[in-house]
Amino acid sequence: MPPVVSKYSPDEYERKSYYNGITGGGDHPELVYRSDFLTTPFPKPVGRYAHIPVKSLRGVFDTPLNSVWDTVGPEIRELLKAWKICWSSINLARFFTHGPPGEKGSLGPVVIWIGVIPDSTSSDTAHHVSQEILALLLKNGVEDTVVEWCEAVVVRLLDRLSPPA
Repeated sequence: MPPVVSKYSPDEYERKSYYNGITGGGDHPELVYRSDFLTTPFPKPVGRYAHIPVKSLRGVFDTPLNSVWDTVGPEIRELLKAWKICWSSINLARFFTHGPPGEKGSLGPVVIWIGVIPDSTSSDTAHHVSQEILALLLKNGVEDTVVEWCEAVVVRLLDRLSPPA
């Protein structure tokens, strides 16, 4: 019997290419879930000269979330703990999606970007936790924010620089 696919899971193409461009060498994280999947479809390339979207990571400045982050950030961390999420990072980000040659790109919304250990969190769980995070944000006067989950393992730079034992 084939595995059941969640209605919240991105398809394989979106999962693998959603963060295309944000790291060098094509080693970008894989998408687990995003809270705006119903309102913002991910474009699939079509045609002979199809363009795969390329993103760049941007900072988050002067938004309503910045003024309450010291309050909601720890509350989000506690939500993740309560759900027993194996998270590796919680960040604020904005993504700029570059347009095809000759076209302008676009800056996306503020994102609460949650990194989880690979294969540790289902799209269903990410969806349910995201709804709680979005409610928390609304309670604190923050709208128009997206919650995105990706698979991510944090590696300390010192670990990479240390010679093997």
